[in-house]
Amino acid sequence: MARIRTAFPLSQPQRLSLLAAIVVLAVLVIVDFFVDHHGAFGIDGTPGFAAWFGFAAAVLSIALSIGWASLAAGKSRGRND
Repeated sequence: MARIRTAFPLSQPQRLSLLAAIVVLAVLVIVDFFVDHHGAFGIDGTPGFAAWFGFAAAVLSIALSIGWASLAAGKSRGRND
């Protein structure tokens, strides 16, 4: 059986911790459907808003940081350029 290679190899305790975190977050999103929401600007009153908004903000911040890092790196120049 071929072993699956991942970008971030995890040990057994790390995998269990990640699985536990995913289960807890999934349960929280499911429970959020049973809570009465009072949104201030409409869309924030939807179930799961905090989950998808937080995820979108994290993805955006990672994309921005990668873009800024590539801009800061620039072209490789020699010592005398």
